[in-house]
Parts: sequence; structure tokens; C-alpha cells
Amino acid sequence: MKENKREKILVEAASLISQNGYAGTSFQEIADHVGIHKSTLFHYFRNKEEILLQILERSIGDVYANFEKIANNRALRPEEKLEQAIYNHLEMLVAYFDNVNVYLNEFRSLSKENQQVYLKKRKKYESDFKKIITEMKTVGYFERLDTKIVTFGILGMLNWVAKWFRKDGKKDIREVAHVYYQMVAKK
Repeated sequence: MKENKREKILVEAASLISQNGYAGTSFQEIADHVGIHKSTLFHYFRNKEEILLQILERSIGDVYANFEKIANNRALRPEEKLEQAIYNHLEMLVAYFDNVNVYLNEFRSLSKENQQVYLKKRKKYESDFKKIITEMKTVGYFERLDTKIVTFGILGMLNWVAKWFRKDGKKDIREVAHVYYQMVAKK
């Protein structure tokens, strides 16, 4: 029961912070949207920054769990890894739309210490994504291009989907992922 309430708090807080910004969202608003008293929030979180950190960690944790399976799957060709990595990234982006929006706009609201905690996890994801790009180079893609720049370019392109994608749009996220894969991996 406590986990369900904690989950509800994180979902509502992510939505509010996504819409109103970190500074524009109060503990009271979060409590009101969850349907609890403001003081009850302190049973789950020490402060608003802890909520922000949990929102960010939750999305990167789930994205990375799926991604790690793809990146380390020796049965997949590099092209298949990249295509699945792109789809995984976009699928999780849609699943955690508010969390991603919070990341894109509110990461700097964390204290320096908590930024470091979160960045450590994000850097692991980026490092493994670079491994896929390096593998792609072994089969003739991205030749003579800087691996780090290619990696950040693709991740930036994928993250920007949060700014324009609509679930009720003409294309679903799988179709968008396929177009993006074709853009970066078509020989």
C-alpha cells in the first residue's frame, strides 16, 4: 500500500513539474493532486528535491534495464542493436513522458550533489550507447566520425521527440523509431 501511494506521488509530481516547472510546483500542490495532507508527503520523501531525484532516477533506471539487455546481447548484429536501442529509448520516453520532460527542463534544479548521483547513471547509459556506435563502425557505419558526437547526436535527436510527439498523432512511436533508425543507419 505504501509503495502504491509513493508511486502515485511520483506520477502526480512528475506531471505537475512537467507542466509548471520545479520552482512553480509546491509540496502543497503535489499533496492536493494525490489527495493527501501536505505533512503526509514527509512520510515518503524528505523534501521536494528528493521527489525530483526519484522522478529522474525512475525513468533512467527503467530505460537502462531494457537497454542493457539490448547492448549486451551477443546474438544481435550491431544494426539490430541500434534499431532496438532507438525503439527502447523512444518507447520509454513515451511511457515516462513527464519524467523526460522534467529531465530536459529541470535537471539543473537538483543540488550539485544530487546532480552527480544522477549523472553517474546517465553516463553509464551514454557509455553503453557509445559501445553500440563503436560496433556499428566495425560493419561500415559512421566511418571517420567521432563516436561521442554521433552518440550525443542520436540521443539528442531521440530526446527531442518529447517536445513534439503526440500519442494521438499520425505515427505511433514504433514508426517514429523506424524512421529515426533509417535516418542514421541507411547506407
